[in-house]
Amino acid sequence: MKKKSIHIILLGALLALSILTLVLISVTFSILHYRTLKNIATRDMRSSCDAAAASLGQKVKEMDTILLYSIASSELKDSFTRYMNAESSFEKLKARQELGGIMILLKGFDFSNRQFNIYDTGEGGYGIGNYNGELSGSVKDRAWYDKTEARAGKKYIYAPAQDIQASRGAGVDDQTMYFSLCRMFYGDYHTPLGFMEVKAYYDEIFGPLKDQVITLQPVIAVYDQDGRQVYPEDAVFPYYSYKDRGSGEILNTYTGKKQYLCFSEDEEDGLTVAMAVDDAIFMEPVYRSFIPVAVAEALILIICVLLSSMLSRQLSDPIRRIYAFLSDSEKEQFTPLELKDSGVLEIDTLRDSINESIQSQENATKTMLTLKEQEMQAQMLALQSQMNPHFLFNSLTMIGEMADSGMTDQVSEMCEDITSILRYISSNREMRIRVEEEMEQVDRYLRCIGRRFGEGLDYSYDISDDILDCMVPKLCIQLLVENAVKAVMTHRAPWEIRVEGGLENDEWHMTVSDNGPGFDPEVDKNLRKNMDEILASGVLPSLKIEGMGILNIFIRLYLLDGIPFVFDFGNKEDGGAFVTVGGYLHDKDRPL
Repeated sequence: MKKKSIHIILLGALLALSILTLVLISVTFSILHYRTLKNIATRDMRSSCDAAAASLGQKVKEMDTILLYSIASSELKDSFTRYMNAESSFEKLKARQELGGIMILLKGFDFSNRQFNIYDTGEGGYGIGNYNGELSGSVKDRAWYDKTEARAGKKYIYAPAQDIQASRGAGVDDQTMYFSLCRMFYGDYHTPLGFMEVKAYYDEIFGPLKDQVITLQPVIAVYDQDGRQVYPEDAVFPYYSYKDRGSGEILNTYTGKKQYLCFSEDEEDGLTVAMAVDDAIFMEPVYRSFIPVAVAEALILIICVLLSSMLSRQLSDPIRRIYAFLSDSEKEQFTPLELKDSGVLEIDTLRDSINESIQSQENATKTMLTLKEQEMQAQMLALQSQMNPHFLFNSLTMIGEMADSGMTDQVSEMCEDITSILRYISSNREMRIRVEEEMEQVDRYLRCIGRRFGEGLDYSYDISDDILDCMVPKLCIQLLVENAVKAVMTHRAPWEIRVEGGLENDEWHMTVSDNGPGFDPEVDKNLRKNMDEILASGVLPSLKIEGMGILNIFIRLYLLDGIPFVFDFGNKEDGGAFVTVGGYLHDKDRPL
């Protein structure tokens, strides 16, 4: 993967963060803003639809009031009965004048209601308004007759319709459309007497509907209680079929456009107003409100880009100079980093740390070799000093036991051998010793043990002359023998200690074995774990007198020979344990 400069990385990160934050805020705001504005637009449209329905319902109620008052008027019913039953012309005229007066009073002076007609159940009737006079023909020929009769006294709305009777009476071909409201009325014992009809101009009833919502340019349709379209005159998309689904978006298959549709129903009159607005017009105010938001977001984005560029350059320039300094392979060694204060705590601290590190490296380089040599000597002396009191404690304990047993001669001889051994181990002249010299001290030690335990201890040597001049860490073999003696004495005699040494493929080795209980599996596991950690990390554990043993010897071999040395331990197949140490006669034979 291609590596990038810190300036580009910082700039990209800051821009990404700024854009992400801006997008999240914008999306959240836009969604909330969109929903709010759409809800407002929807609420306003529904309010307009409800207002249109309420206005229409009010007009219908005013017309129906005339019918209800007329139906309740016994004078009108009696006068109409006399008018229809008059036999002479005089009686007819008198009854007509009386009937017309009553109808005028009931109709009132509201000229928006253009015609008030009353019909007999058979032939004839009378009307006032645009046409005053007798109505000829049968009521059954009226388009609204069947529906009105079926409603049995309840109002029925019929529109649009022409007033044919008025046109004939005026002697003109009147194309004016009317809105009719009809009711059937009854006499005594609920006997049908006839029908009443109030008419208003079609345009005066429905014209004001669009005036309330001019900005939305809606399509308004009005349906009667049977779902028949009463407005407008021309056929429009069948919105009534969506009434059960309620308000919402629909697809107008006539125009191929999406529309938002809402309904408002006057249950008392049975009229349903449907209002549909094209989605583009309905949502235009919503979309238009996002223009300032988009402009503001663009300005904020430009500001974020400029600020991100300035900030990333300010932060990255000192780091770039530090990188150039560290990458300069031609600069003189221990040259300090020259960098002015950046005002950023971490960068200035890094600069000071680099300069301090350079100064420390310069000082450390001067003493590194001396300190390394002194450190190795100190470690070896520390390990050896741990062995001196260890051997002394064990020897004094043994002398005390022999004295308690009355073995005075053996104590005297043992003291001489111990004196020789102590003189040997307390000398710090050399870290390594020849195998032959080490075995002399091992023999003295085993003679001391033999004096204490007699024939219970059996020890033997099998050392090849080829390795007598090989160098081993001082007291290495002696400590292995001492540990073997301690191990075998945990069970009954006889105790066997065997020391072997030889050469194989330019690799020399010394092995100390015994017939004791062998290594405990848990001890074996812990020892190997500690040795692996030392080889992997180079960190040496702290050792105590009680913790001395083969781990002490392993560490001394590691310090003197490095990793290429011979070391092994374990349990024998026939019982007991063994420990092997060794090395290589020539460095070229050491494994890598």
